[in-house]
Amino acid sequence: MNATIIIALNTFKENIRNKVLYNILLFALGIILLSISFGDWSVFARVQVMEDFGLATMSIAGLLLAVFIGVGLLGKEISQKTLYTVLVRPVNRFQFILGKFTGLLVTLFINFGIMTLVFSAVLVYQGGTIEFPLLSAVFLAWVELAVVVSVSILFSVFTTPTLAAIFTIAFWIIGHYNDLVQIKDVQADSPAFALLLKAIYYVLPNLEHFNIRAPVIYGSGIEPGFVVLAVIYGLLYTALFLLLATLVFSRKDV
Repeated sequence: MNATIIIALNTFKENIRNKVLYNILLFALGIILLSISFGDWSVFARVQVMEDFGLATMSIAGLLLAVFIGVGLLGKEISQKTLYTVLVRPVNRFQFILGKFTGLLVTLFINFGIMTLVFSAVLVYQGGTIEFPLLSAVFLAWVELAVVVSVSILFSVFTTPTLAAIFTIAFWIIGHYNDLVQIKDVQADSPAFALLLKAIYYVLPNLEHFNIRAPVIYGSGIEPGFVVLAVIYGLLYTALFLLLATLVFSRKDV
């Protein structure tokens, strides 16, 4: 556990020196601040649009951070030969993977915290209120980010950073369109394609479980216990992808 914490701290220190981190963060904050220009809307509609706009911006910013920082973690260690100095010590590969994941997730959590504070300040300035359902939507966006980060680490273990970035983005897109209802609509036209989509549905996580923007913002509401179940769902998939990354990494000669 001490080795995992040390690796996580070193990863965190390395990440906060990364210029990409600040560029994406500043871009996201700028987009959130631009939402103040929604002045032509009525107060109620303006607040709703700004909430949706802000949450979507935070989600996409998190994806970009996971892609541009997460996929390069192991590749950079291998190319700079720093990985060898770590693995010759009493550190197993699961500790190494878990430390990298934790360090990156803490970095992104702090960035999410900064974006949430700015988003909340702008929302209050526009006449909105910060309520628990809205904070739940932010929290689930971070849980989704944990899943995406674990996937980016898995891809970075067995492929190049460029391909890992492409695969991670593809995973995010597929995850948000991984809907069983749409599969039933396709089945009438193409049973074979529907069977493939159904296999993907049961193997890959449905990232729409973490997207509760519409019910929270537009008042349709969410079922009691949904947030808790979504968190458990995300933790299970995160653990699965980290275990797979460890298995692949254990068979990899570095």
